[in-house]
Amino acid sequence: MTDLAHQTISRRFLKKQPRVFDMSDCGTGKTYVEIMDFADRRKKKGKCMLVLACKSLLRSAWDDDIKKFAPHLKTSIAYAVNREAAFAADADIYITNHDAAKWLAEKPKAFFARFDTLVVDESTALKHHTSQRSRAVAKIVKYFEYRRLLSGTPHTNGICDLWHQFF
Repeated sequence: MTDLAHQTISRRFLKKQPRVFDMSDCGTGKTYVEIMDFADRRKKKGKCMLVLACKSLLRSAWDDDIKKFAPHLKTSIAYAVNREAAFAADADIYITNHDAAKWLAEKPKAFFARFDTLVVDESTALKHHTSQRSRAVAKIVKYFEYRRLLSGTPHTNGICDLWHQFF
């Protein structure tokens, strides 16, 4: 697949910025851009990627798009019922839902040594600073050099909701 003009611009920007909040419109290829950016870094011996997304997007968006655009990358999808096994599997990209953040926050620092990229898709799931999942992500974010937020619908109740997502 050839990048569309806005995807080329996004990919260039990602190469310069380790922390990005992509609020491009729905359907513009945010997932594709992240996959291709990660694939480029992985080729250069980058570490693994952790994706936190809505349960409905784990397979239908992330896993399917990775297989389509970067089939050489191995994925592991972690649901609550298989979480331990999924994270024990050998993969390049680990995909799980937002609620797994609480489980991840209980893991020791050494658990995160294999990762350098965190992508939070549909970041509005973390909009309130007092939610358990928001607090959990705040605990683990320090372990990732590349931090990416994605939301095509960053609707909020106020600037504080956006601030916490940026944080």
